[in-house]
Amino acid sequence: MDIHDIALTLFAQLVGAHRGAPLDADARMELGREAYRCAEAFIAAKDLYIRELPVPGGEQIY
Repeated sequence: MDIHDIALTLFAQLVGAHRGAPLDADARMELGREAYRCAEAFIAAKDLYIRELPVPGGEQIY
């Protein structure tokens, strides 16, 4: 999944959470921005987590 897929999924969930009241264009744009901010934070956290994982077989005993 790339950032656009993640942001679109988050946006759909955020819009779906407001089912009771219709959203105007400005509110939808703000939800879209929030979705991209969350997607960027998720990808950054995932990359950091992956970088900190130990490398299997990286320690050699002589």
